[in-house]
Amino acid sequence: MKKKAGYVLFLFISTILLAEIVLRIYNPFHFRVKGNTVQLPVNQKYKISTNASDGLDSVIIHTKNQLGFRGPDMGKDFANRYSIFVVGGSSTECLLLSDGEDWPNILLKKLQPQNPNLWINNAGIDGASSYGHILLLQQHLLRFKPKMIIFMLGINDINRVDINGFDNLVSINKAPLFVRAAEYSELWSTLLNLYRTKKARDKSLTHNSISAIIDGKTAMSDANMKKLNFNLQGGDGSLKATYKKRLLSLIELCRKNEINPVFITQPCITGNAVDSVTGKNMAHIQVTASMKGNEFWELLQAYNRITIETANEEQCFVIDAASSFPKSRQMYYDLMHFRKEGAQAFADTVYTSLAPYLSLVQQQK
Repeated sequence: MKKKAGYVLFLFISTILLAEIVLRIYNPFHFRVKGNTVQLPVNQKYKISTNASDGLDSVIIHTKNQLGFRGPDMGKDFANRYSIFVVGGSSTECLLLSDGEDWPNILLKKLQPQNPNLWINNAGIDGASSYGHILLLQQHLLRFKPKMIIFMLGINDINRVDINGFDNLVSINKAPLFVRAAEYSELWSTLLNLYRTKKARDKSLTHNSISAIIDGKTAMSDANMKKLNFNLQGGDGSLKATYKKRLLSLIELCRKNEINPVFITQPCITGNAVDSVTGKNMAHIQVTASMKGNEFWELLQAYNRITIETANEEQCFVIDAASSFPKSRQMYYDLMHFRKEGAQAFADTVYTSLAPYLSLVQQQK
């Protein structure tokens, strides 16, 4: 019996060690967070194939520059440029739009005629929450001393109970043991990221088909969405309070480094509006068996309101794009990710508010 138990233990340990070695040699998942460290894909070019549904191209070319972001390289004259990083999650990164079609780069092209010294990079990271944005600033962006950082955030913070204990962290050494362990083990880092990816997919924050959602074939887990369906009037006060705390941390980090923080609220397709393509009211689409579109929208708006309130209290410029942006299938390929037409329209929306503000800021230099 002891020999059998010893053999099973030997096999278990051998399997773990073998998996660790294999993943260190080649990890097919290419996650951008290892434990609590943001790893950027420097000078990478991706060719992504899709089924060309919901307005997406069949082949997408997605390039990361010398910094690991989308957009122009820094160049030798970077110090003389009015430099802006746009920070957000997948709605900012625009993973499934080809180079130059993501809204931050469209915004750059629109602003450049009046601002020839302008430089913008899309620093969006698929799945990143406000906590991830704090790490991105601390580990990467602050050293470049940009003039401005634009944040579009909120949706990846919804119901994020798992990051509430991280709010007071200032380094990886103070992170929980299970996070620190991922810094040293490729296997544990992969398992942790797979868990995080599942949590995002359960809340439909990954890339899903809007056709399936509108037709009632949602990819979301009803059980997990029930966890989101807390009291929409008051919501979960502790989650919202810690979200606000992270916003204040972002503002403090920027201002301590003489960076101007700007905020944009997160739009999505759901809410009380009729889709011009299908004729369906986006408030009534069944996101899950227990949550309709208007409930999902109110949930997101609870976080958008905190973004607006915090920005106003701290005298930061804020663009409430969520309230004005069209709710149309022509704009989105799922609940919150833009098609090409949507990215163009969203860049137009941001430009309308940002252009005069940017002009004013540069005059005051």
